[in-house]
Amino acid sequence: MIGGIVLSTISFFRNISLEGITAKNESDKEKVSSIFSKLDFEKNKKKPGNEKDRIDEIRERLIPIMVKKSTVTTIILLFILLFVIRPFEISVMYFVIVTMFYIFLIYYPKIKEQKNYSDLNQELPYALRHMGIELKSGKGLHDALITIKDSNYGSFSKELNRVLEEVKFGKSTEDSLLEMSKRIDSEGLTRAIQQIVGTLRVGGNVAYSLEIIAQDISFEMQIKLKEYSQKLNSFILIYTFIAILAPVIILIMLMASSTVMGDVVSSNILLLMYSVFFPMVVMFMGVFIKKLEPKI
Repeated sequence: MIGGIVLSTISFFRNISLEGITAKNESDKEKVSSIFSKLDFEKNKKKPGNEKDRIDEIRERLIPIMVKKSTVTTIILLFILLFVIRPFEISVMYFVIVTMFYIFLIYYPKIKEQKNYSDLNQELPYALRHMGIELKSGKGLHDALITIKDSNYGSFSKELNRVLEEVKFGKSTEDSLLEMSKRIDSEGLTRAIQQIVGTLRVGGNVAYSLEIIAQDISFEMQIKLKEYSQKLNSFILIYTFIAILAPVIILIMLMASSTVMGDVVSSNILLLMYSVFFPMVVMFMGVFIKKLEPKI
């Protein structure tokens, strides 16, 4: 009896077809793919290369509104109204916020441009050495520029891509390189481009000149970084005192004097100091530290 059960079990498993299981798996896959196609995950993915910068879009919409005569008049009248009916500190806060907003709208493109080219000075010596090696190996200038463009040197490679596109559509290499040096505020890049353009016009050993310029740029970068570190060490002490110690010391002195003489400073002035004045000082010092960074 046991042997008959075993034989019937074996015959049952032999007669099972895998087609049903495969069909079931395929139907499940179709269901899952249909669900994903309905959700449309691929289309909902953000493509940073094709999507316009959100801040630029908001700025382009706000500038025409903020420069209108009616908008400016409304802002001035609101300031006068706050100055008359509200405490002086509120009107000062309003004026500071509006002024900072206008400054941001005006100077944002310049700030963005500096941010886009922030890595160029660091990558430039390596790119120039690479270009010199390519020229020494027997490649022409155009092929060397293509190699640097494809070597991922950050914003420098992007600018070379723009130069090569301009040359492709009929512009001379000299004019494209000179325009690139005007677009980018970099002393080392300007020197390198002037050397390349001069060699194209007169002749000479471009590879050797580029290596010398790369060495000079690296040496100047080391000197400037050393000077920056020395300035930063002394400036950190001032920043620590003004941004951290001064607010705490002033608050302790005011609390101690208020226990003896009463309220020396009104709460509105304290609010103005700790919400506007000290944050503005910290912001100004941060911008000043950023301006101290060395540029080639």
